Amino acid sequence: MRNRPSRNSRNPKDIKKERNPLKILSKSINNMILVRLKDGREYIGRLIETDVFMNLVLTSAEELEKDGRPISKYGEIFIRGNNILFIKPDYTKLEREEL
Repeated sequence: MRNRPSRNSRNPKDIKKERNPLKILSKSINNMILVRLKDGREYIGRLIETDVFMNLVLTSAEELEKDGRPISKYGEIFIRGNNILFIKPDYTKLEREEL
């Protein structure tokens, strides 16, 4: 077992740097995001809705090949949260809001 500091013993500056994933995701609404599923498929699209289970609704969505080229284009897709490996939000939008 690794020795990690408890939440109470962390430096207050480090605690401020922590981010809430649901908060970041909700700030990403109406922005382009990249989603990789557990089976390896990737989608890029404009996030229009999310919930506490990280279910996503993307519009103008595209399925991407491993090299980033589009395979298929979809009008609107629903991605169930438990299939998601990771989400890459549009950080340029988030960084401006945090300043």
